[in-house]
Amino acid sequence: MKTGILVPVWHAYEWIAPITLRMISTHWASHPELWFCGFSGDEGNLQVIPLDTEVDRSNWTRVLLEGVQGMRAMGFDAIYLIAEEHIPLASCHEEHLNETLPSLMDRLSASYISLMGLDNRRYPSKTPALGPELYHMRSLMPENEPRFHLHPALWRGSVLEECCHLALKDPSENGSAWHFEKACGSPVNELPQETKAGCYQIHAGFLSLNRKGAVGRAFNATKRFLYHRMMALYPLMPAGRAASLYWDFLGFDNVFCDGPYPMFFSGIMAKGRLNPLFMKFLQRSNPGLLRTILDARP
Repeated sequence: MKTGILVPVWHAYEWIAPITLRMISTHWASHPELWFCGFSGDEGNLQVIPLDTEVDRSNWTRVLLEGVQGMRAMGFDAIYLIAEEHIPLASCHEEHLNETLPSLMDRLSASYISLMGLDNRRYPSKTPALGPELYHMRSLMPENEPRFHLHPALWRGSVLEECCHLALKDPSENGSAWHFEKACGSPVNELPQETKAGCYQIHAGFLSLNRKGAVGRAFNATKRFLYHRMMALYPLMPAGRAASLYWDFLGFDNVFCDGPYPMFFSGIMAKGRLNPLFMKFLQRSNPGLLRTILDARP
């Protein structure tokens, strides 16, 4: 299975792309062939699939479709889709990314394998995990599971192209990334059942370069259990400042996932601006990278 990386770049976030390339090259040195899409031509040392001149760069899904079709024309069967804002923040487990996961995609006839781990505290993980021979990943079959989300994931190229066409069927949505997730994750969409059934999510802890032992995994599971019990109280609170403070305290988007591709859940950007949660995370963990981002922003 020929595997590559595709990084779609939103036109307002072009300045992030060189940082993305640098971080992937640093933390995933043996990465497969990497291509960017969203540019009309050459962009320095970025390897670019040029956009057709008639493509509206503000249509995120249309830009992605150009990139996917370009990758498939070059013979890539499996594609790591990594948005420009989801940079790796620590050393990747290169063997698992380069060999284990593509092999599992082939073995399982998978459509999609999410790199945002099910052991991330945001997910209640009610679906039973599969066995150790499958690294305790889970099948994303229930309706509310995060199928076809746009966090870093390994996609079957044909499925990613099919999802692009599905998301572009409603022109009133302007091809937004948000609509892509909504349309493709819907349990009643037109995607074939076998495509929906082929979605998986890894257990990040079992594929991390810094794999924890039984005690560490039990500690993390306890934290997740307590977190979800605390989250259950939020809907019961009256709207107002107290509820807002409680939400901030729980840190729903303030999550670092230490898996084979270590990442921050909500990425560099939030609502068109630098993500304050991510900036605070970098203040503690990587002030040098924080300075790089602040210096590069327009």
